[in-house]
Amino acid sequence: MDMEQAAASRVARMLGAWRSGGAASASALRQELAGLIEGAHLAPGQPMPAQRALAEALGVARGTVARAYAGLAATGHVSARQGAGTFVRFGRRGAGGAHGRLASFDEEPPGVAIDLSSGALPGSAVVAESMPEIGRLLHEHHLAGDGYHPAGLPELRAAIAAMISRTGLATRSDEVLVTAGSQQAVRLIAAAFAGPGSLVAVEDPTYRGALEAFADGGARLRGVPMSPSGVDPDQLARAADNAELVYLQAALHNPTGVHTSGRRRSEIAAALSEHRAMIVDDQSSADLSWTRSGRLPGMERHVDPDRLLLVGTLSKLFWGGIRVGWIRGSQATVSRLTDMRRGLDLSGSVLDQLSAVLLLPRAESQQRARREWLATQFSAATAAVRSELPAWQWWLPAGGSGFWVDTGTDAVALAQRALARGVRMTAGPAFSPHEGFGTFLRLPVWHPDGQFAEAMAVVADLVRGR
Repeated sequence: MDMEQAAASRVARMLGAWRSGGAASASALRQELAGLIEGAHLAPGQPMPAQRALAEALGVARGTVARAYAGLAATGHVSARQGAGTFVRFGRRGAGGAHGRLASFDEEPPGVAIDLSSGALPGSAVVAESMPEIGRLLHEHHLAGDGYHPAGLPELRAAIAAMISRTGLATRSDEVLVTAGSQQAVRLIAAAFAGPGSLVAVEDPTYRGALEAFADGGARLRGVPMSPSGVDPDQLARAADNAELVYLQAALHNPTGVHTSGRRRSEIAAALSEHRAMIVDDQSSADLSWTRSGRLPGMERHVDPDRLLLVGTLSKLFWGGIRVGWIRGSQATVSRLTDMRRGLDLSGSVLDQLSAVLLLPRAESQQRARREWLATQFSAATAAVRSELPAWQWWLPAGGSGFWVDTGTDAVALAQRALARGVRMTAGPAFSPHEGFGTFLRLPVWHPDGQFAEAMAVVADLVRGR
């Protein structure tokens, strides 16, 4: 993907559902682009995508974009320079860092009937079952205190430390920081280790929330191509030269569903052994294996613990509404991150953390339930794709809540056209540090009430030009 296509792909993703009443009018496009500029999502001085590239990304006529740009020039939002292009000029607010990668966690925009943009899973009934016991614990042990535990409830830190120790990495409570979900964990790590101008090596594609966190902090991202076997250790080592962080998902990769084998994990650790970079192993999806019982292992037995940061969460296994994640690192690192966390939100929710204390002992049975259910959902989802879009191909995942599909066509433009028909999807560039994988979609394995098959029928009509 060249630079113009990459810029157009990014702006298309940021626009979301921009069509007014389903119509792709220049007025509607101008209004939404103006909103991005006024909200500082497009910074003053930044070049706008070429008209042709943006038209292709949005699936509209070039004239629609040309008229929208002319309207923006008339209102002072952009300026056109002969032979150079169109540039943002509106400057009442400072430049923002949002790249729109996590827009699927917003409320559904008007006109979206089926949302396939996120792999988030429904909650487990065991969450509700824990509520009465939380009330008892509050009354007996917590309400007399102030409720502030910046590093996490002591009993939860101990439970997480014991769980990690069982994987083969001996862990103490003071080596665990409880966070408000794994996204906050990655944000804290980015702020601590990947400031402006620093280099972060990542898999390409990778978790879009991590890309957002590192880019918002001003870090430079260097992607290493993923394969169904994981990243190549030698390529990763070259990318890690002069890097402050290496961000991996060796246990179970989002968005591809790849599990990196023990041999490959050992080779990665050896290749990185002479580098100074901290290694982040995001194990947020490790509980969602379809092929084996229990958590999938990551880098915990392969990397020096002083250089390793493990990230985990309960959101995938139990429910995204429980905002409990964690970082496992050295005591000195956890202390540093705790100080940063105090300045962010002082402390996490005691209610959520008590729920986590009660749910962790049920992790093994919940893993079995998720495994069986997700495997069934995956079979139904792929059957719907085969029926409607037989030319599409996907990587065979070892688990997770989504699958990585090569459409063989411009997935960004296809997602835009589908959005106009009420179906929201996330195209591959949202998961790439270099806006790559333009023919890919990340599709969820689950959606309620047979809506996935309905969405595939809509998309198939678009592919056939209907």
